[in-house]
Amino acid sequence: MTVMNRILCKLLFLFAICNVAQAQEPNYNAPSGLNNWFVELGGPAQFYSLNYEKFLYRTYNERYTWTAHVGFGYSPFNFDILNTVFIPRNTFMAPFSTTILQGAGKEKLEFGGGFTLFTKDFANNEIVPHAIIGLRVMESNKVCFRLNYVPFLQAGSITHWVGISLGRNFSF
Repeated sequence: MTVMNRILCKLLFLFAICNVAQAQEPNYNAPSGLNNWFVELGGPAQFYSLNYEKFLYRTYNERYTWTAHVGFGYSPFNFDILNTVFIPRNTFMAPFSTTILQGAGKEKLEFGGGFTLFTKDFANNEIVPHAIIGLRVMESNKVCFRLNYVPFLQAGSITHWVGISLGRNFSF
């Protein structure tokens, strides 16, 4: 089985889980806020980031939602993990992403992509594109939890990475 087939099988499995879970929750009331803030470990910033997310479009039945997020992180020391991710000391990280959320219940599949800006002095920078494939849970009490697979393209090679987020839904 090729890598692409394994990824496709895992995505179909996540899709099936979301649809089964939605069928079991007829009394779920989705949060009404169109904004999220969250703290993410790993993810597109590779280390950590504080993020703001805006819902740009949502279908009437909330089955599909288009979002955009921007974040900010800072590494005060050299960050090196698994000999695959290295972020030099005093680096600023700014991830920019857009995703589509699929699902009308509290569990949603998330697909999208974007790029992350890495810079030390804002004169020299590196732009690293990334994809996002994951699962999001949005509780009735407005707590948001995300678990994402985030492959990114850096220095001509693809690095497989994950992100975990915890945040809050709100309105202005």
